[in-house]
Amino acid sequence: METKFKKFLILILFIIISFFFKKKSINIEKSKLENIEKFIKNEYFKKNKNKEKEVIIENNVLKLSISTIGGNIKNLFLKRYKNYHNNDENLYLIKDNSSLFGLEFTNKYCKKLNTYEVEFIPKIKEDEFKYTINMHAKLDNNVSIYYVYVIYKKNNYNIDFSIRTKGFSDFLSTNLEWNQKLLRLEKDQKIENNYNKIFYSINKLKKKINFLNQKKNLHKKAKNIYWIANKQQFFVSILLFKTPLKIYKSKKIIFFLKNENVHSINKISNLKIKIINKNNKEFNLSNKWYFCPLDYNLLKKNKYGFENLIQFGGGVVKYINRYVFLYLFSILEKTNFNYGLIIILMTIIVKLIILPITYNQYKLNSIIEIFRTSFDDINQNKFKNLKLDKKIVINSILYAIIQIPIFYSLFNLFPTLINLRGKSFLWIDNLTYYDSIFNLKFNIPIYGNHISLLTILYSISLLILRKINNSKYKTNNNSIYIMSIIILLFINNYSSGLYLYYFISNIINIIIYFYYKKNL
Repeated sequence: METKFKKFLILILFIIISFFFKKKSINIEKSKLENIEKFIKNEYFKKNKNKEKEVIIENNVLKLSISTIGGNIKNLFLKRYKNYHNNDENLYLIKDNSSLFGLEFTNKYCKKLNTYEVEFIPKIKEDEFKYTINMHAKLDNNVSIYYVYVIYKKNNYNIDFSIRTKGFSDFLSTNLEWNQKLLRLEKDQKIENNYNKIFYSINKLKKKINFLNQKKNLHKKAKNIYWIANKQQFFVSILLFKTPLKIYKSKKIIFFLKNENVHSINKISNLKIKIINKNNKEFNLSNKWYFCPLDYNLLKKNKYGFENLIQFGGGVVKYINRYVFLYLFSILEKTNFNYGLIIILMTIIVKLIILPITYNQYKLNSIIEIFRTSFDDINQNKFKNLKLDKKIVINSILYAIIQIPIFYSLFNLFPTLINLRGKSFLWIDNLTYYDSIFNLKFNIPIYGNHISLLTILYSISLLILRKINNSKYKTNNNSIYIMSIIILLFINNYSSGLYLYYFISNIINIIIYFYYKKNL
């Protein structure tokens, strides 16, 4: 009986001792984590200004500074472009940490460590082609995080960015997060906000891209992602993942675009990716940043499908813009003429191409006019010359069919063509935005708070065309005037380059009409 009691006491003592040592080992692990947490605070978007330093690097097209606290790009501006919101010579895509990229690690004790407050020590290397910035954050003897930035010289907008850890193999998961405030860059914020969208690609092999439709979904969940882009009207910030993300559970990628706050229409994008560490491996990720203008030829060189970010329209309209109007514009651009003159030349060339169809359209109108006139007033000689053959009918139908895609193609082209951004012509200061000859102190619904001369000229030319076409019929002229005023109300805020084209096009149509009437 005593021996059994002794064995029982020994067993109890063993359990107490093993529990004590286990608790002690847990406390040791926790104390290590507490030491690490001295370097990492769990407060996002705040910086330790006393310790913060900046590494400044530039090439021919961009200049950036990288903060030693958090290892983020603190400021980045494009050298060849201007901010038309505040007339700043420097166009910042990132300013004062408006874009933050960070990692949040979670261990088996559910302790969360994030990189936003980590202090990095930078080392810079330079060779003939690039700058390499090695950022090292030592959190403990065997715990480190490495960020490596590679900025290429000359005219490169892309930045290689890789992340590597040491001593993080025991962490169960990593949350990758990228937040960016889309800074105001253009003349009119409401128009600019219409182009602020998130685009993404999920397949490396296909160039097909998707976008977050905020009318249908406030946020998007995805199973995989290749690259994601915060697109603005003329510029874009892209994060591309060179190495596939090891996401074992479905729908662990979430991103959204929202207003900064209730009282603001400034947009903020957010990307969250949860990566599960199943094999107890170190975190290793290779990325690319692109901070660049939405220049079609520039984006196409990257071969990632970035050129599809430019909203040239859908269906046949997209292809007309890419392979007809953009090609024609590129040829005319080589003349080094003023961009307003280039638009006028482009209008003349397009009208000359479709001139035979336009001429036959007027021919058909004349035949219809004769048939509508009373039989006694018919000029028999004219009637003989104006035979209603198949060619005239087919050409008139073609004229109507061609006009529609041309109209919608140009409607999408001019507001997104970065070549026209900030380019002036006569009284117009920016061909991608509306012209204003007088600013009102109040806002008129639909019309706006300014008076655009170009849209007035377009409306007058359209009115003249309609009066010419309706002069031979008994129509109510009042309806023509009313329609012209209604059109003027709706088009006052559109691109001046677009309505310069339409105005010149109407003038050419009027000239063709009177030439035809004279030689009839």
